[in-house]
Amino acid sequence: MYTNVNHDAAFEKDVLERIGKSWDTRVAVRKERLDLTDYYQTSLPDFPIAMVPFWNDTDFAKVDNELKLRLLAAAWVAYNEKAIYLEDEIVLPACSQLLKGRLPGAGDPLVKQVLAQVQVDEQFHILMCLDVCNLARKRHQLDEFIAPIPSLGVELDQRLSGTETGAPTQLLRLAYAAVAEMSINAYLNQVASDMTIQPINRINTDMHRRDESVHSIAFHEIVGSVYKELEPAQQSCFRDHLGNALRTFTTPDVGFWTSILEYMEIPGRERIVSRLNQADAGRRLSRDYTVLRSLFKKVGIVEDFGFALV
Repeated sequence: MYTNVNHDAAFEKDVLERIGKSWDTRVAVRKERLDLTDYYQTSLPDFPIAMVPFWNDTDFAKVDNELKLRLLAAAWVAYNEKAIYLEDEIVLPACSQLLKGRLPGAGDPLVKQVLAQVQVDEQFHILMCLDVCNLARKRHQLDEFIAPIPSLGVELDQRLSGTETGAPTQLLRLAYAAVAEMSINAYLNQVASDMTIQPINRINTDMHRRDESVHSIAFHEIVGSVYKELEPAQQSCFRDHLGNALRTFTTPDVGFWTSILEYMEIPGRERIVSRLNQADAGRRLSRDYTVLRSLFKKVGIVEDFGFALV
């Protein structure tokens, strides 16, 4: 199952070879661990102020600075909990099913090697996120804060419950993982380059971002190889799932902020959430679709998914 190999894959061999060979010197898991306490500066926020959609809200403006810093720490925790969820519930299960040969086009030894490397990377990213979350929770007394399941996770679970087991479920999981890995969240780049936040948070995010930029290229080749080997009906099913995943990943998750405002007992939070819902109506989150567009062009996917991949 795991080590059975075949040559059904249709990918750019040189690309995956470079990714596989560079793993030892490239990835975060092979770097020296950071001493988290060396980089923490008590006067700096944990999360970028520019990424809080209600920062200039009239009700939130009345909140004192100390409580705002604590809210930003909770936002940092929730941000990383969502990252953990994506790795643990979306990317890793998709890698596992490919490694087990449950879909065609991924049986080449080189593909399996890179898939295993991605799995190690993602597990380490989970550890990185846990470390910085624990630090923020300890410093800001956030032990009792429970981040909700991301709205995209709730929707995926609903789709999985209504999908037949076997290939249909595997195609659904692969579509969500493909969007997760090949349409890099602009927030990852924004946090990694924000010089106003805690240095350890920025450094950790940048290490994560560097790994994910390579994962996007790996998934470009692996998902393209799988797609080419699917039956026409399966290809159509996969395209439908891609469209749903794209819409899900780019829909603002107001529950993310609602849980934080409620936990912090921010005065006027109902009005803040109401205005946030109004502002987010019909809005799409920003993502980088460069690699995903390249895949679509390579395998001939021309669907209109309801919005432009720009």
